[in-house]
Amino acid sequence: MSKLKILLLLLFFLLLGNRTLAQHLWYENETGTENITFSRTVDGTFTTAETNPDVSGVNTNTKSSKFVRDADVNRGFTYFQLFTPLTTASKYTVTLKAYIDVATSDLSSEPNRLRIYLRNTTTGDFKQITKTFTVGKAWEKFSFVFDKADFTTEGLGSGGYNQLDIGFGNGQESTSAINYFIDQIHGSIPQVPLKDVLKGSWGGRFYVRAGEDLDDYVDNKGYNYIAGAQEIADSYPTMGHVITNATNNANSQLWTLRTNPNVDEVMGAENSIVDEEFVPSLANEQIIIDVIDIFKNSGKKVILYVNTQSPANRATAAGAVAWNNYVDTYFAGDGHAAWMNYCEGYIKRFTEIGVDGYWFDSFGSYNINNSLGNADVASTTEQRAEFVAMIRNAAPNAIITTNIDKDSFVDENGDLILVDTDGIDESVGVDGTGDDPNRDYTIIKMTATNSWSDFTAGHITPLGQGAPPNSWAYEEFTISDIEESSISIYEGTKQTLKHFFLPLRATWSSERSDLMFDNEQAYRFAKRITDAGGSVTFSNTTATDGTTSEDEVEILTFMDQQFAINADATVYERPEGAFLVGEDQSLSIASNLSDDISLKVFPNPVKDVFKLSKEFNSLTIYAITGEKILQFSGNKESFDVSSLNPGFYIIKAYVNNNFEVIRFLKR
Repeated sequence: MSKLKILLLLLFFLLLGNRTLAQHLWYENETGTENITFSRTVDGTFTTAETNPDVSGVNTNTKSSKFVRDADVNRGFTYFQLFTPLTTASKYTVTLKAYIDVATSDLSSEPNRLRIYLRNTTTGDFKQITKTFTVGKAWEKFSFVFDKADFTTEGLGSGGYNQLDIGFGNGQESTSAINYFIDQIHGSIPQVPLKDVLKGSWGGRFYVRAGEDLDDYVDNKGYNYIAGAQEIADSYPTMGHVITNATNNANSQLWTLRTNPNVDEVMGAENSIVDEEFVPSLANEQIIIDVIDIFKNSGKKVILYVNTQSPANRATAAGAVAWNNYVDTYFAGDGHAAWMNYCEGYIKRFTEIGVDGYWFDSFGSYNINNSLGNADVASTTEQRAEFVAMIRNAAPNAIITTNIDKDSFVDENGDLILVDTDGIDESVGVDGTGDDPNRDYTIIKMTATNSWSDFTAGHITPLGQGAPPNSWAYEEFTISDIEESSISIYEGTKQTLKHFFLPLRATWSSERSDLMFDNEQAYRFAKRITDAGGSVTFSNTTATDGTTSEDEVEILTFMDQQFAINADATVYERPEGAFLVGEDQSLSIASNLSDDISLKVFPNPVKDVFKLSKEFNSLTIYAITGEKILQFSGNKESFDVSSLNPGFYIIKAYVNNNFEVIRFLKR
């Protein structure tokens, strides 16, 4: 072999051995990237979107993050949570750009260290690497390479290394506050923000009974949940997620798993059970394990329903006594501590199985226990926060939603917008009965109402109000709002994905109730929501054999086929005779204009200015109550509505003796 070939070969292997691991952007202010989440600081203050003190060097971004280390301390920390923990022994590299507001000549006497920790917050295992600033008042790029031998077996287990700590001047004292800037944090593995896990995903529901009910449905009624899960996995490849059960619907005492490691530890014996009513047989607990495995193997994310009331609240009298005795005996009467510990045991098991998230129901009634009568103490916001913190610790990579508080659409005066009629016959078919024409209903809005939820619970307006699950108002308001933005932000900090959850039938779980959706409408709902980056779950029901009801299979199959070819959805049209309370019905008279000159508004929703697809002699804008708001004469290129308050409005556009009517949303 020639010397040249040998040299080229040696160079190739040298480059191969020293290649840089693929890096993924984790955090950057300039682009709004927050794929890791800042949680807290120690001995300092952390702020974002600060002006870059030096755009002439290796960091030309105009904005960056700033950490001001307190005076008279010998350390400073910022902590970031990793959405995807490090769980395998491998080489990991973290890179970032950093700046210290100290002159180069003074670096040797000031806190010049920069330290990165990877930490498992459950076990306490960590590994740190320290670097040193070599220049002051200028950006430097730092690379922290962790070898696979740096990670312990314990740290890689129990949820993995789930926290990134940045240390500033650790072990170095200063009597003055020191300013540091950081930017462009990269890591070796992609981090998916929790709010993005269900982004653009449509899903279904698979109701698996729990506790003693599961034994009854399987052993006595012949339900084959494995076949039902396999049917969904095989039939709907475009379906991205499934909501199934950790607890029975509306029954927190009934769980799909039997063995609870925390109960074993508390009671001091293996296979300990609080009450047989609460759990299935050991053989039947395998059902939910297999169901989850089937869905995961088909590429679907699995979200588990959990009712958060006290197990005693809806248990039998004997079951309530058993739970209350358990609380008194092992937790000194602290029902909150007992319930958290109980849930944690099952959540740990579900985490090992690979569950992706949790849908926590009745969170406003968290740990309520009516079996105690007047002795029951209402839960607090702090207790709910502790419960969520426990879940985050037991399942650090899981998404969660808490079904607590609701929001509905209001008009420009802050009054609730109500639906008056759903059509000419005023029938919504709720449980086979007609709608009460005097009972009007609100229109649900997908809004982040707390700091805990990664996606909205998504419940529609309660069916009991007379609201059909396929209400036309959802298409005009709820879905249009998701199309404007798929993210809702709680108090300026917590980003929550807008997720819509609605039944295909007139009830949530009964296959005997009326089917409300047709194929096209269901696909239109799902297509509009997912195209906007939101998420939707249809609550389908199970027939008596545990598989999906046949008429629902037709709808789900149609949706899957349409998604597979990315088909356009049909155009929404408001049903004839459907109106809001106070809406001027004369504004919805059908137009004489032919279909080929139908009116369109661009953009819709409107921020300040819109354009029309056709020319008209004059144009009038009305409030939904029929009140005339604005009028424009003659043809215009655009129409300025910046003076209008946010809300829905109606355009009536005239040409000769004809007119067209269209609604638009003002933001």
